[in-house]
Amino acid sequence: MAAKINLNEVTITELSNIIKSKTFSIKEIVSEYLEQINSFDKGCNGLNSIVEINSDVIEIAEELDGQNKENTGFLYGVPILLKDNINTADCLHTSAGSLALADSSPETDAEIVKILRKKGAVILGKTNMTEFANYMTKGMPNGYSSKGGIVKSPYVLGGNPAGSSTGSGVAVGANLCMAAFGTDTSGSIISPGLNNGIVGYRPGKGNLSIKGIIPISFTLDMVGPMTRTVKDAIIIFNEISANKIHFTENTNLKGTIIGIDQSAIDNMSQEEEKKANGIIDKLKKAGAILKPIHLKPIPNKKMDSIKKYEFKYAMNQYLDELPPNYKIKNLKDIIEFNNTHKEETLRYGQILLEDAQNNTSGEMMESTYLDTLKDIESTKRYIKDQLKDVNVCIVFKDHPIVQYTGLPAITVPCGLYNNGMPLGINIIAQTDEDLLNTAYAIEQIAGRRVKPGFIGF
Repeated sequence: MAAKINLNEVTITELSNIIKSKTFSIKEIVSEYLEQINSFDKGCNGLNSIVEINSDVIEIAEELDGQNKENTGFLYGVPILLKDNINTADCLHTSAGSLALADSSPETDAEIVKILRKKGAVILGKTNMTEFANYMTKGMPNGYSSKGGIVKSPYVLGGNPAGSSTGSGVAVGANLCMAAFGTDTSGSIISPGLNNGIVGYRPGKGNLSIKGIIPISFTLDMVGPMTRTVKDAIIIFNEISANKIHFTENTNLKGTIIGIDQSAIDNMSQEEEKKANGIIDKLKKAGAILKPIHLKPIPNKKMDSIKKYEFKYAMNQYLDELPPNYKIKNLKDIIEFNNTHKEETLRYGQILLEDAQNNTSGEMMESTYLDTLKDIESTKRYIKDQLKDVNVCIVFKDHPIVQYTGLPAITVPCGLYNNGMPLGINIIAQTDEDLLNTAYAIEQIAGRRVKPGFIGF
C-alpha cells in the first residue's frame, strides 16, 4: 500500500522539501487536500469555507510534476485558495459572494494571481466570504453570501469565524490548504485571523497590488496571505512582493521595545485581561521592554465616509473592465438584479449598496469625503509619532487605525479561550520588516496555535 501524506500543520518549507525530494508528487499533495475538503468542508455538516474548486487543478498538478523542480522557489506546487473577490482568468468565477456576479469570468488574473502562477503555486479554488466583503447591508452574519451560504467555525459549533475573509481563515485553520489569500478593508483579514487560530497578515499599503480585486475602497482595501505560521506569511510575502524584507529568524526579544495598547486592555473582559497579562509576562521574561501606548479611536463615521464615497466609483470601474458582453455593467445593475431576485439575494437587504448608489455622485468630490482624506493624513502623522519609540505595538484585537493609515498588521495565535474559540493577538508596526521579524520572535515565545478538533462536524 502506498504511503499516505499527512498535511495537517505542514509548513511551506516542509512542503517545498517534500516536493523537491519527490517524496510525494504535487498531484498526490493536491489530491490529499481535495480529500480533506470533501471530508470536512462539504455536506450539510461541513464548514462550507470553499465555494468553488478549480476543476483543472489535477491537470495543473500533473503539469508541474513533469517539470524540473530543483531550482524552483518556495511556492512551487503549493496549493493556495483565493477569496472569491480575487480575479482569476481560468475556469473559476469571481463573484464576491454575489449571485449577481455568480457567472462572472474576468479576462485577466489579478496582479497577485499572475505572480502566484509565475511562481508555480497551485490555485486550488475560491473561498466563501461575507458578500461584497461585508459592504452590502447591515446585520449580515460573518461569512454569509447569497452565492455560498454561511461559513462555520471549525472550533465551536455556532462560533463566530469572523469576516469577511471568512472562508480563507477557516480553510487555513482547518488545514484544507497550505495557505489562502484574503482582503481587508476594515479588519477582514485580521478578525478571521484571530477567530480561526491562524496568522492573518495585512501588508503595509502599497506593498501588494489590489488590481483585479472586486473593490470597496482603494484607500482602505488591501490583500494579504493567511497562514498557520508567521514564517509562512513571510515566505509568501517575499515570494510575491517587490519590497522584500530581510528575515533573520532571530527569536531574541531582549531590548526589543514593544508597545502595549492600554486602551484595549482597559476594555477587556476578566478572562481576556488575564490571558493578555499572561502573554505580556512571557514577553517581559524574554527581555522585551514594554511601553504603554494609548491609540486614539477612529470614529466609525470616518471609515464609513471613505467606503461610501469610493465604493460606487471603484465598483463601476471594476465592472467596466469585465468582458464587454457581461450583463452587469455597474452598481445600479447589481441592485436591480438583487431586487428582481429578492428571495435568493436580499435575505438581509442591500442598504449599503443603495446608499452608495443613491446618495453619492460617484465622482468623489463631496466635502465630507475630502475632509476625511485630510484627516487620514493628520492621523498618519499622529500614529508615526505614537510608534516612533517602539519596534511594534500589540493592539490585541483589530483596530481601524491600521486600515485608516495603511499600517501593516499581523495576527499571532496564542491558544484558546475557555469556550474553545481561538485566542490571538494583533500586532502593528510602521514597517513590514519590523512587524514580521518581531512577530516571528513573539510567536516563538508567546504564540501557540491549537488546531481545531472539528467538534460537531
